[in-house]
Amino acid sequence: MDDETSVLAARVLVLGIGNLLWADEGFGVRAAEALTARYSFPDNVTVLDGGTQGLYLLPCLEQADVLIVFDAVDYGLTPGTIKVVRDEDVPAFLGAKKMSLHQTGFQEVIATARLMGYCPRHLLLVG
Repeated sequence: MDDETSVLAARVLVLGIGNLLWADEGFGVRAAEALTARYSFPDNVTVLDGGTQGLYLLPCLEQADVLIVFDAVDYGLTPGTIKVVRDEDVPAFLGAKKMSLHQTGFQEVIATARLMGYCPRHLLLVG
């Protein structure tokens, strides 16, 4: 199987996470809503509003080869700045400093998925 076939066959999960009731914490959820309103995706791509579900998202990650996450993240940059982080640079740790009000919960999701051996092969965080 060549790289193009692999990409087309990959199960892609586009996940918007956040809390709509807390300032800009709803960025990920609103991004997922905008994507589904404006675009059609092939059957191998799922766009999901993950809200603040935390560890309840593990089964979704288990079924994905590629995970693209939209989330409000405090990188200490000018507000509204978009930063993209890939693969091993996506934060995944337990009990660490929060990057946003719910980010620690998602970091735990990634860390747990890695420990369980079913984290998607490729990760992309848009924050």
